[in-house]
Amino acid sequence: MKNQEKRKERIEKVKKFTAKNRLFILLAVVCCFYLLGTTLFGKEQEPPKQDAIKTETVQQEPEHWRFYWIDVWVLAGGGGFCTVMMIREKRKAREEIK
Repeated sequence: MKNQEKRKERIEKVKKFTAKNRLFILLAVVCCFYLLGTTLFGKEQEPPKQDAIKTETVQQEPEHWRFYWIDVWVLAGGGGFCTVMMIREKRKAREEIK
């Protein structure tokens, strides 16, 4: 009995969350499809030739941090989502105090 009640409560919480956050869920689904598509249909690199490997070992440079544009989108999306959630929590706390 208790498990079924808890399960129903969880289902209701998920339904309420999805009803309030449709835009976030839509963006998450689009991002998942984008990542899946680039993983499955991305260009495969050809293995380097032996001559290229020999010259690269002689002239190796130390690896450095690389910037990818997807990092900006991930940080902006995550930061924006967290900001929105913090603002909502502040509003709820203010209403509970009053």
